[in-house]
Parts: sequence; C-alpha cells; structure tokens
Amino acid sequence: MIVSNTSPLYYLHQIGRVDVLRDLFGNVYTTPQVVTELQAGKRQGLDIPNVSEIEWMIIQEITVPLFVDLIPDLGKGEASVVALAIENPGSYVIIDDRLGREVAKAQQIQLTGTLGVLLLAKQRGLIMALTPLIPQLRLKGFYCRKSVETEILHLANEL
Repeated sequence: MIVSNTSPLYYLHQIGRVDVLRDLFGNVYTTPQVVTELQAGKRQGLDIPNVSEIEWMIIQEITVPLFVDLIPDLGKGEASVVALAIENPGSYVIIDDRLGREVAKAQQIQLTGTLGVLLLAKQRGLIMALTPLIPQLRLKGFYCRKSVETEILHLANEL
C-alpha cells in the first residue's frame, strides 16, 4: 500500500504532475485527516487536488485513531499517514515533513517524499528532467535543504 501525506499531493498538483503517483503506483491511499488539511488549503484560496474525485485515490480511515494524538508535534495528516502504514505492514509512505519522516523511520516504514517520487518518475521515463521542476516547486512554497536537492539531481544524472 502506498500512503500519501498532504504536501506531496499538494505540490505535485501545483506543478501539474500528480498523475505520476498513479503512473508509478496505481492506487494511492490517503486518510480523512489529509483530506481535511487539503480542504483547509482550499478555504484559504489555494489550488488543491480534490482527492475525493480522483479515481485512483483511496481515502481510508485508520482503525486506531488514538495514534494521531500520541506525538503532539506531529500534524494530524502526518500522524494518520504513519498510523495507516503501521496498520498495513509493508506499506510505503510519501511524506515530506521532517518529524513525520523520523517517526516513519522509527517505525521501520519505507518512505519517500515529493522529490523522491519525481526521481522515480524520471528513472521510469515518466518525466524527462527534474531540473526544471524543482524551481517550480520552490515557487509554490516547497522547501528542501540544498544538500537534498543536490543529491536528488545527482541520482537523476542531472549534475
């Protein structure tokens, strides 16, 4: 099971590449908490994907909702994505938030982020280059350390 958090859905939608999730993984799961975060962005005037209308997106409740409140500094979207992955062993999460990634790693959950998805898309021939996409992401508010960007571009053979 591939489970996506809010920011990868948002940023891939912003650059017109949310389709790579379907092309790479088929069905992608998310949680009602992520949908709530996306809807909050829409109320603020942001252009967000309506995951309820995307046929390959599956919104799934977690069965142990207490997990969402166990780590107070972790947002409800991140916590619910990690919880859903824990409930479905062998799941893979797509998450950008540093604390969310640390929690997922501590739970031995495989993970990637927005740039990792784009790297995989390039490696599979779904996109031609990452170099033009990273500035587009930054213009939309995406942040990553320069060292991460350099590593991704190196892995993509674009440096």
